[in-house]
Amino acid sequence: MKITNFRKTFDSPKMVQCWLMDSYPLGDPRLPHHVFPPKMITPDELTKRTGTLYWKLDTLDQIALSKRLTMMKLERKFKREDIFTLDAETTANFKDKIDELFEEASSSDDQARLIIDGSAYFDVEDNEGNWVRILCEHGDLILIPSNTSFRFTTTPKNYVKMRRFFKDNSQE
Repeated sequence: MKITNFRKTFDSPKMVQCWLMDSYPLGDPRLPHHVFPPKMITPDELTKRTGTLYWKLDTLDQIALSKRLTMMKLERKFKREDIFTLDAETTANFKDKIDELFEEASSSDDQARLIIDGSAYFDVEDNEGNWVRILCEHGDLILIPSNTSFRFTTTPKNYVKMRRFFKDNSQE
């Protein structure tokens, strides 16, 4: 009996999902907020429109994962990282935290995040003032360039755990 490749059978990586958002999303920010009709975009188009970079990492291959993250940290001069968890069941004042993180922000440094568990939406503003929503799940690494407007929220599952990468030692 032939054994199939476990990763191909059970852990086939899905491509990231990105789309244009409603200009003025109403209601719960944790919902998809597609424009109508929905307008999906590719990772290449995401990069052209926003400068945001995306990689799907194989978290089962620890050597390749370590190499990819080390290269990114060296190239982008990230000196510090932490683990950030947002969970409706354990995060104090979860609703207030969601509201705070969904406020539009920008940073003078690149923003890099690797989703370890759960899922989240990252919204980035493109060069025409439109918002692009990126659904990030386990194994997704996203790099939002400096001076790009962005915001963040969980999906309706209300849980995400991620590694965040920083250029300096200050807390964000």
